[in-house]
Amino acid sequence: MNLRNDTRPNILLVLTDQQRFDTIQALGSHFDAQTPAMDFLANEGVAFENCFCPAPVCSPARASILSGLYPSQAGMPGNLYAPCPPMNPTLATLTHSFRAAGYETAYHGKWHLGGKIEHFGFDVAEEISHDEKTAQSAAAFWDDRDWVRTKRPLLHIVSFLNPHDHYFYDAHRSDPVYRRPWANARRGSDGMPPLAAAKRVDWDEERWGAYVRFYEERIEKADGLLGRLLDDYRCAGFFPNSWIIFSADHGDMAGEHDIPFKGPFMYDGVTRIPLIIVPPITRITGDSTRRVADPGIPPGRREQLSSSIDLAPTMLELAGIERPDYLPGNSLMPVVRDATAEAPHEVVFAEWHRPPIRMARSREWKYVRYLSGEEELYNLARDPGELHNLAGDPEAAGAKSKMAGALDRHISSTRDPFELLGEHEFIWDPPAEAL
Repeated sequence: MNLRNDTRPNILLVLTDQQRFDTIQALGSHFDAQTPAMDFLANEGVAFENCFCPAPVCSPARASILSGLYPSQAGMPGNLYAPCPPMNPTLATLTHSFRAAGYETAYHGKWHLGGKIEHFGFDVAEEISHDEKTAQSAAAFWDDRDWVRTKRPLLHIVSFLNPHDHYFYDAHRSDPVYRRPWANARRGSDGMPPLAAAKRVDWDEERWGAYVRFYEERIEKADGLLGRLLDDYRCAGFFPNSWIIFSADHGDMAGEHDIPFKGPFMYDGVTRIPLIIVPPITRITGDSTRRVADPGIPPGRREQLSSSIDLAPTMLELAGIERPDYLPGNSLMPVVRDATAEAPHEVVFAEWHRPPIRMARSREWKYVRYLSGEEELYNLARDPGELHNLAGDPEAAGAKSKMAGALDRHISSTRDPFELLGEHEFIWDPPAEAL
């Protein structure tokens, strides 16, 4: 392609770590954290209100975003070294496709996949665990990049660690007025799967207040740095020629079911994540040498089911790059363009590696299967708090059969080694075309 006439957009993907779907004020937050930068993106873009991660833990979720594959396909079904080796650099990634198509590719921030980032298709890469430095390094890259003369489009992933640092909350701090908003708090453990029940804690509301307040502070910290990042990106001339995508790797329980943090379960608190896709903001003026066509997409909300497995196909379509047939996800652009478009999925799926757990979720039902033989089934339309396990209810047998069948087909189509994980700690069987 003649770079002098290259009108393909830049793409900026910003990720946070362990951020729930309901933490952004503009989208109806359950928290008091103020999120002006995230609100800006929500008010400028298209927010997907029912987006789910393919694994509610860091490394697998991030491997899926980068590869466009499910964690078991990408060779990262569990966290790095717990028990997974570093992600194999022979695996084709989103960034390999972008670089082959003439894009410059960059990464700054939390990585958590092992190996050298440069081996995964990045021209510029820096693994950083300090969010302030992540924002500074990304901005310095934009300022040092000779954007006045550079016609080459850019794919840039910026990955913040927070609000993950809420693990360091002060257990002796208290909030005497705090009360959790969850209907599923203080409801007992009857019917809960043993793995989830084992994660419950017997904290009073004052201690939950300390936990939640610190979580909110981490969200505000991430939002403040996001605001600085966006300001630098704007002043480097990128707003009129960039799609900006904001999401998280997975969520946090935040006291639902009396559970903190994350763990071996598939509740919406850990599997449902924010996703906002922002078109080029062409009204912004200033010196920009690579303006792109205004897509004419108004801000809005989308209720269709989606997954972060869809990010790779979406970004490939935005760049005009052919989508590999082996990718299991779907581009979200039809839904971005048209709020009435067909949902990319009727059912979304998620994995947990050790012990092996699989989830299938539709808008109305959630089905969870454990390799040990346990099952969960929730009617989300009637029981959004996931309190009543209907897996053994004869009246729900039809719904259970439908959801179990969807999961069976998914396991077969992705060659998920779920049934073999009782005998083997680690199995990697990627699509042949992905190597």
